Amino acid sequence: MNEIFAKRFRSARLKSGLSLQALAERTDDTITRQAISKYEHGKAMPDSKKLIKLAKALDVKLEYFFRPVKTEVELPEPAYRKRSAMSKRRLAMIHENVKDLIERYLEAENIMCGFKSVKLPDDSIRRVSSFEDVEHLAENIREIWNLGQDPIESIVDVLEDNLFKVALIDSDENFDGLSCWGNGEIPIIISRKNCSGDRQRSNLAHELGHLLMDVSKSFDEEKAAYRFSASFLVPKAVAIRELGIKRKNLNWEELLILKQKYGMSVQQWVYRAKDLGIISESHSKSWFIRFSELDRKKEFGTPIAREIPMRMRKLVFQGIAEKIISPSKAAELLACNLNEIRKSILGFNS
Repeated sequence: MNEIFAKRFRSARLKSGLSLQALAERTDDTITRQAISKYEHGKAMPDSKKLIKLAKALDVKLEYFFRPVKTEVELPEPAYRKRSAMSKRRLAMIHENVKDLIERYLEAENIMCGFKSVKLPDDSIRRVSSFEDVEHLAENIREIWNLGQDPIESIVDVLEDNLFKVALIDSDENFDGLSCWGNGEIPIIISRKNCSGDRQRSNLAHELGHLLMDVSKSFDEEKAAYRFSASFLVPKAVAIRELGIKRKNLNWEELLILKQKYGMSVQQWVYRAKDLGIISESHSKSWFIRFSELDRKKEFGTPIAREIPMRMRKLVFQGIAEKIISPSKAAELLACNLNEIRKSILGFNS
């Protein structure tokens, strides 16, 4: 019991983003930093009064500390994108929240359908050492997943349909996304929730690139992932079909129309045209000067709708319908209030 408590207690603290001292202060210093450290290392157990205080300070239910993890997930160092302002504590908080979410996801999956392997390109195609290799990989995964060359309506749906675990988390601009192979075989992609729809789609495709590519040491992986993102959203042949092989100028209205059609930002379209040699370097620079003057962080034109991962929720509610998962278990798996589950069931039955 001590071992389960120690692991769950430490996880709850890391998820909250609190240091040992900050957590002690939340208990009005009735529980010391040293005592908290002992709890996390399994060297001591708090009494019932302290347990209640710690649960309140960490905003978790008391039973959270003693719930065994049915499907444990080990996350390697993720291929995350961050700016230097991201603190180690914030990264640890994101990491622990992702770990908890994926463990709940896998438990729901194991209850309902079991684990299935992911369909991926051959290793030889995943090894990339040039932008041409990146373009080829993006085309290959589209072919394997039967996407053709049509615009991708929902990146999230495509990833979830192909058994990638996708989740969105609240974060500031210091974090865009992360990707890794949980337990060496579970493809996980996390993106920032509170960003524009076109930025979200770009982030998801970028992280897919990180997962798929085996990048040679002489090649810049971040640049390769950015190129993969654009190639996956708009294959080379499609970009040429829409823009032409060579252009002296691009038109603002034309780019806004293409943004809506493919869910790819105006800025990324300009990069794509430049990377494929459709427009000159100097013409692309004039566009980015214009973007800077307008505000490069802004989503130009009509916003693209944000996408929401729904597969895990669907599995849980299928389980409720088949009486395989109880409402209380559903609330545990979805980390929500039992009343929310009950309301959803009533809404469905009404």
